[in-house]
Amino acid sequence: MKDVANIFKLSPKDLQKKSKYLWDDTAPEIVDFANDLQNFLQGVDTPYVIGLDGGYGTGKTHFSTRFAVQMHKKIRTLYFSAWENDYKNDPLSIFVEQIALLVKQEQKVIKPKTFQSIRHLLSSWARATELNVGVQVKGVSVGATTNLDKFIDNLKNLELPVDVLQNAKWQLAEYIKLLPHKKLMFIVDDLDRCRPDFAIKTLEAVKHFFDIEGLIIVMPVNQNRLRICVDAFYQISTEARQRLGNKEDYLQKFFNEIIDIPNLNYEKICTDHITKKEFTKNLVYEGNDFNSMIELQKWIAEYAKKCNFSYRETVEIIKKAKFFCNNYNEPIRSRLLAYTLCNRLYKEKIKTWGGPTNIQYGENDIYKIDQYNPKSLIFGSHPAYDELRQIKYSFSVPAEFDNLVALSAKTAQTYADLYKNIDDCIKEITDLTERDFLNDKFYYDQAKPRLERLLPFLRQQKEDAEKLQKEHGSDDNDMERAKNYANLVQNPQLLKK
Repeated sequence: MKDVANIFKLSPKDLQKKSKYLWDDTAPEIVDFANDLQNFLQGVDTPYVIGLDGGYGTGKTHFSTRFAVQMHKKIRTLYFSAWENDYKNDPLSIFVEQIALLVKQEQKVIKPKTFQSIRHLLSSWARATELNVGVQVKGVSVGATTNLDKFIDNLKNLELPVDVLQNAKWQLAEYIKLLPHKKLMFIVDDLDRCRPDFAIKTLEAVKHFFDIEGLIIVMPVNQNRLRICVDAFYQISTEARQRLGNKEDYLQKFFNEIIDIPNLNYEKICTDHITKKEFTKNLVYEGNDFNSMIELQKWIAEYAKKCNFSYRETVEIIKKAKFFCNNYNEPIRSRLLAYTLCNRLYKEKIKTWGGPTNIQYGENDIYKIDQYNPKSLIFGSHPAYDELRQIKYSFSVPAEFDNLVALSAKTAQTYADLYKNIDDCIKEITDLTERDFLNDKFYYDQAKPRLERLLPFLRQQKEDAEKLQKEHGSDDNDMERAKNYANLVQNPQLLKK
């Protein structure tokens, strides 16, 4: 069964199946958070409004839809996305639709003698909105329509229709007492993605219309983004916001508290799932060489975190890495594999919400030829050439010195050539430091120290090349291997051939 972040978009049959394995695609620490939050909300005094803060891509919808299903067994819970409904004129109508839906869902639980209360409940809330609510509950039909603008105008003038609101709130409070556990929860998702005016109207509706005993409202939000909506709606400039700080925080008026949804521990996900038992070929299990299990754990965690992948997406990446590692025909370049897998999924995701076309491999990418990178810097470096050239023209030197200058200027094309060039330069310079310069003591004393100072730079160049090979598995086929990885990740069936 294909999973989605919002499980309420599944078919009823698939949703029922998903409900049996509600948190199987969720990190253990998030499940623990859900259980702790459930225990807290079951005992909280009502009315209560709580915000669940998390940035974009941190899994707020993934969490809140599953939490809604879990909570419904303890406290009747209604979930809706404010963003998917912000085309409507007034957010209050969405709440009323949800109340009507609850009535239909609970008609087997609420006893027949309460039908009159249900009629009053729906009628009173319909009169408080412009929504035409039509609900059939075992023969009880309810429908009403009024003009919301007129109602709000009268409410502002404290005219008689204010009783309509009070009656509606009272009827809802009485209905909540009939529910199992005598509480009702709304989970209002995606508020931070709405138009600024709709987001503010939703907050105001919660504040003014739903301060009702027995009612809990949960709002998963990106708190910083919601503040931007507030500032845009009230035309608060960036400079003014910086001056105000938290002293005039509009959000504090609406929430009893805002708590953070825990961030995914990508390192733990990877160490839990990338194990010697599962990854049986082409990796070493100790050390931090390019083809070690530790490196694969580190880099999948790094790139998954950079992409804000969900727990399910990260585990899916690991499953693909396992298939690749166990069926490839040479030692695995762990960082390249982690990057290739994560970047491919990232590019699929950004088709829907935009963004840079690729994630960065790192500050320097050895698999690109159109930029300076560690490999091109090492191969293009000539740490002895300038100094040797100056010595040649400043001193009386042996004839073979010309060959040394030419050797130091040579750009290697392969690692083997690079190491040979460096070793040859080191040998030639070492030999020269042990000879005199045409028996000229003055020149010898001047040239020898300068030659000796070149040796550490050449040795460092060699160490840098060896480090690159150790960390990345770099060799003369880097670019072709990167293309091959990309092709095999896209067509994993080719690995079996």
